[in-house]
Amino acid sequence: MQAEGPKGAAIMESIRHKPLRAFFRCGLALLGLTCLLGTADARPRLLQLEQFPGPWLEVTQEIRDVLTQNKVSACSQAVGRQSSRNPDEYLLYCTRDEKLWTRWLVQPATHKVRGPGKLFEGIALSDSY
Repeated sequence: MQAEGPKGAAIMESIRHKPLRAFFRCGLALLGLTCLLGTADARPRLLQLEQFPGPWLEVTQEIRDVLTQNKVSACSQAVGRQSSRNPDEYLLYCTRDEKLWTRWLVQPATHKVRGPGKLFEGIALSDSY
C-alpha cells in the first residue's frame, strides 16, 4: 500500500496543475486573437487609400449619367477618385446640402452603382468643400 502513495501524490499534483495550464493557454489564445483583430482593423483603411489614392477629380458627365440612370439623387455636388486597381471604378463623395456627405462606388462602363455608405475614415473630403 505504501508503494502506491507516492504515485497517487504525483497524480494529484498533475491534476492540480492542469486547470492552471488550461487557463494560461486560453489566455494566450485570447491575447493572440486580440492582436490579430487589432491589426486587421487598420488594414482596410490602408487598402482603401491605396485603391483610391487621389487626387480628387471633377465628376464627368458619363458618371453623372450613370447616377441618373440608377436614380441617385444625393449627388448634386460630388467629387471623385479613380481606382488604382480598376480604372473604370470611381469613389464618389456626394452631397445635396454640403452637410451630409455619402460615399458611392461607380463603374460607368457597366452602369453599376453601389452606395450610399459612410465616408472612408482614411480618405478625407477634398479641401475645396
